[in-house]
Amino acid sequence: MKYVIGLDVGSSDCKAILIDQHGTVLGSAAQAYATRYPRPGWAEQAPEDWYHAACRAVRGCMATASIDPALIAGISIAGPAHNVALMDESGRILYPVIHWSDLRSTPQAERLETACGQRIFEISFSRVNPSWTLTQLCWLRENEPAVWSRLRKILVTKDYVRYRLTGVYQTDVYDAIGTQLYDVIADRWSEELCTLVGFSPDWLPVVASPQALSGVLRPEPAQNLGLQPGTPVAVGSGDSVVEAFGIGVIQPGQCIVKLGTAANVNIVTARPYPSRQAITYRHVVDGNWFTITATNSGASTMRWFRDTFCRRELEIAQNQGISVFALIDQLAADAPPGAQGLICHPYLMGERSPHWDPNLRGDFVGVSAQHRLNHFARAVLEGVAFSIRECLEIVQALGEPITELHLVGGGARSTLWRQVLCDVLGKPLRKPGVEDAAFGAAMLAGVAVGLFADPVSAVRACSRTEQVLQPDLRLHERYDEYFDVYRAITGDLARHSHRLAQLAQMV
Repeated sequence: MKYVIGLDVGSSDCKAILIDQHGTVLGSAAQAYATRYPRPGWAEQAPEDWYHAACRAVRGCMATASIDPALIAGISIAGPAHNVALMDESGRILYPVIHWSDLRSTPQAERLETACGQRIFEISFSRVNPSWTLTQLCWLRENEPAVWSRLRKILVTKDYVRYRLTGVYQTDVYDAIGTQLYDVIADRWSEELCTLVGFSPDWLPVVASPQALSGVLRPEPAQNLGLQPGTPVAVGSGDSVVEAFGIGVIQPGQCIVKLGTAANVNIVTARPYPSRQAITYRHVVDGNWFTITATNSGASTMRWFRDTFCRRELEIAQNQGISVFALIDQLAADAPPGAQGLICHPYLMGERSPHWDPNLRGDFVGVSAQHRLNHFARAVLEGVAFSIRECLEIVQALGEPITELHLVGGGARSTLWRQVLCDVLGKPLRKPGVEDAAFGAAMLAGVAVGLFADPVSAVRACSRTEQVLQPDLRLHERYDEYFDVYRAITGDLARHSHRLAQLAQMV
């Protein structure tokens, strides 16, 4: 029997999963790392943290599985797009990672959009945004000239970890597109986009298939992982598409709803549907495409609510050894649908789809003397669900009929929240048995080393549906009315959000 390991170097931790050829999870482990916020609107990570977390996660995974390292047939890695390690010619880190949620390059994004936004969209299939590497590099060139003069290599999250493991300077087309330096139609690095920022295409990594083998473990990294030198390492791909692959979302019309740190609605299509309200990638399955609509604040909104408003619940949870989110769910369940006229816009870090406005701000609207903490808790759950519905409407408008919706993400562990989301969307939601990008990465490793004949065979062997949620259509009609108000308020308050964002920057 042979086994494969998948790694997901995520937004806040690295998770490792070990599976067999039937998709049985035999071991798993996770290792957290920090995101630093040195200034308002900034978010940074350290690439070394990614690597060391990956090593510890794999060692922990191997310990729980008690598998002989000689039986590990291969490894694959997934991770978020846009988070880029900035390196010199020899691969030394020059500067912290500018995280995808970082807003420091907003002025550069605004200038690029005004000067050549449509041309950038035509080449990259995505609108200019401070989440993307293109604008982050513009900021770096303008504000860190000493760093810029030495910059010769950039690697997205999963690619940097794989580089440390194998020494191979490489990426896949998904993460190449995510830098906004790639010509999607020509299928190569874009000289025109690189010229905008003054970065040579020759300095960019080789682009390979996510199903291909990248290299093998070098001796020192192998020792750090607790694996054998020479173990094959696959190219891998971005976490969103790898997670979709892991739950079997590989056919046109299949769609994934992710209630994670950020929230996504993503669909597989037979051809590209470039939209200024969405992000268009290649799927890991050859010939298919993957369109992503994303809201910045998903489950992170509930964590903010917990930390800001639920200190008492935190103390109770700690004393009783239970989850604080279970207590918050109980609070929210005590409030009626619609939270008695209270609406929350979860724009805590600006917003991506459909508004693409880094200066939108969150709010609670409709507050009255009758509202208590339970109403606010309910409003947060519903507000995120409304934001996800906006994303779904973009996907529906693309032209590819939706055949299935699959629900994943940490927030979906909440029975109440996933039912609220189901009712707001008004569609059945399929809940997979295993829903982790690390699981999909392990399957991709299996394809790369021949454990599975192809991606379809991997899905047939490994992917399973655990539950199908059905919407309450009566509640859906009620939520329709709230959603109309939710959307109208966003338009009404946008300019006031912009002014507040300006005022907050004044000393």
